[in-house]
Amino acid sequence: MEKEDNRIDIERERPRLLRYACYRLGNADDAEDAVQDVLLRMQSAVSRPERPVAYLYRSLANLCASRMRGQRVGQVSLEEAKHLACEEPADFSQEFQRISQLLAMIPDEQQEVIRLRFHCDKSFAEIADILGVPLATAKSRFRYGMEKLRSSMARQIEN
Repeated sequence: MEKEDNRIDIERERPRLLRYACYRLGNADDAEDAVQDVLLRMQSAVSRPERPVAYLYRSLANLCASRMRGQRVGQVSLEEAKHLACEEPADFSQEFQRISQLLAMIPDEQQEVIRLRFHCDKSFAEIADILGVPLATAKSRFRYGMEKLRSSMARQIEN
């Protein structure tokens, strides 16, 4: 991912960045714009970040969050969640809605670790670096988030 001279292989990282932004913003065009904006900002920056991959993902996360303010996905009812857990998504839009509604059930910091793990194929060490947290914290946020999602979905399916 990072070369010896501390540069990022953009061609390799770009699909992950787009997938990450797409699942944050819910739209491929908006994701493309966000990734392009972040890459341009990074390229025009006067100083180079010490950890460019972490800086890139953190910048993209912040940009997506600022663009999504006021458009938060709300909590779902037990009946809706039960339906979501059993239903296969027909397209990206439906899949995005389903994932967003399920992730809305857990704290933001757990959502972020799960997104980076699944949508960006990041290791826990990379996630810890991106988020600026210890490795153990990244792992525990993932574990607790997944446990909450599993137990919540199990309870909703039982009801």
